[in-house]
Amino acid sequence: MAAKVGRAAHRNGPRARPGGVGIDAVWSHDRQCWVEGDFWFYEKAADKAVAFFPNHLCFTKGEWAGRPFHLEVWQANDIVRPLFGWKRPDGTRRYRRCYVWVPRKNGKTELAAGIALLVLLGDGELGGEVYSIASHEGQARLVFDQAATMAGKSETLGNDLVCLKSSIYCPALNAAFKPLSGKAEGKHGLNASGLIGDEIHEWTSGDLYQFVHDSQDSRQQPLEFLISTAGKKGTYGEEVWDECIKIRDGTFEDPETLVVIYAADPEDDWHSEEVWRKANPNLGVSKKLDTMRTNARRARQLPRLENHFKNYHLNMWTEQAVRWLPMDAVDDEGNKFGWDHCAGPIGWKDLEETLRHKRCFGGLDLSAVVDLSALVWWFPVQDGLDKPVVLPRFFKPADLIKQHSRRDKLPYDRWVDEGAITATPGNVVDYAFIQQQIYEDAERFQIAHVGNSRREAGEGGIAIDRWNATETAVKLEQEGLPVVLFGQGFASMSAPAKELERLVLCNGFHHGGHPVLRRHAQVVAVEENPAGDIKPAKNKSTERIDGIVAQVMGIGIASKDKGGDGPSVYETRGILVI
Repeated sequence: MAAKVGRAAHRNGPRARPGGVGIDAVWSHDRQCWVEGDFWFYEKAADKAVAFFPNHLCFTKGEWAGRPFHLEVWQANDIVRPLFGWKRPDGTRRYRRCYVWVPRKNGKTELAAGIALLVLLGDGELGGEVYSIASHEGQARLVFDQAATMAGKSETLGNDLVCLKSSIYCPALNAAFKPLSGKAEGKHGLNASGLIGDEIHEWTSGDLYQFVHDSQDSRQQPLEFLISTAGKKGTYGEEVWDECIKIRDGTFEDPETLVVIYAADPEDDWHSEEVWRKANPNLGVSKKLDTMRTNARRARQLPRLENHFKNYHLNMWTEQAVRWLPMDAVDDEGNKFGWDHCAGPIGWKDLEETLRHKRCFGGLDLSAVVDLSALVWWFPVQDGLDKPVVLPRFFKPADLIKQHSRRDKLPYDRWVDEGAITATPGNVVDYAFIQQQIYEDAERFQIAHVGNSRREAGEGGIAIDRWNATETAVKLEQEGLPVVLFGQGFASMSAPAKELERLVLCNGFHHGGHPVLRRHAQVVAVEENPAGDIKPAKNKSTERIDGIVAQVMGIGIASKDKGGDGPSVYETRGILVI
């Protein structure tokens, strides 16, 4: 998907067609300019806008710091020249809104900062109000801070602008550029003349944008410059993207909006460097080819990074959740890694005997009334264990084994025969049976006993999903077992999920090849938020993933351990029989 200006790319006309003039325009001998319908192209205005950047601004970061801000050809011809060169019959700008969709590290923040200053000063509008908006303050300040740094280092703009903490002020025009974020409420009285919108794919809604947009009604030629990379499907950002595609392709008529898109198409081979260049106009300049190669290699090896690569490096929209853990992969040196290479030397049926009396942490994921429940013990490195070991236990109502084998097309009956799943009495989950298993395991293993209350988050030895588990947690705690109710959000799950991912990538733990846990690892999907946090996605995975969720919780509670050992409650009394 190459960039397009308006609805068309460039071609040669009866005279040299300048950058910014699309093929729908024709040369008017009478008016001595390019025209398209009622609009006309003022070449001097386009030239002046392009010249503003190197004449008044310089780069402020990296290898280009201190150099004049010369626009790249694509920035000048596809964006700045059409944006400031095309005019209406009254001489005001044709375009009142510009969307630029381009992958990260292609210089869009610097370009947006320069355009903000150009609108603030170049329009010469008294009382001008230019705003940088985003979903949160930090994002809104990125463009603003970049503009402030540029203005502060400019040899020509120093007398025109005053850079304050939350405003770039022009005394001669009584105009200002400010960051704006959050909700629309409480922001009445705006009268925007310009708007910079950053990272639309992260916006939860268009409320703030619409509020600022509506405040422009009294301005002569307001300009909105909206920039973003692609994101996740099903979001507000995708709605905006779909609108842009329709405008660009002419399906939706909007002559006031300029759409510029650099992106790979869905059918493109995302491994291809030719596709990378198609989607990244600054590849080899602000974006380094070696870094792209590294990112692509990591995405090939770790499935969840494939969507990240497609989003941020190829500008492709992807699903909210993706397959997470590699099962059998090979790195550049030919070394094999992945879940199947973490089995270790001892099979899952024999692991239990080798782990007797060793220190462990638990993760308990109790199912709803009729489904699979998982209890996973996590044994960290200790005497006799040079790598962590995971020991899973699964429980399913006996009366539903055959029925659910047919329903889910999974061999629950065979797994029960093998001992990989314990069939509990009846046709509903028997929580008491699972509690009894925990009591028996407390006799076999040394459950970490750092704290004594589930209110002491991070100090218990058994992590339990808060949902549907309060009664079980209370009963376990009453018997002296250390329990923590463990949240299922990004805040609680991300760090241990990333640790599990790291261990899978480096073959850093052993699981004995347990077949049910392997199946859960094979089908588990992961969700990622804009901050890069991840968590297993139960509602997006194709099958049950309780074993992986329980394992992540076990790793999470183990990570809080300060290394101390407390005596097991069962060293002083026997097993409580229910």
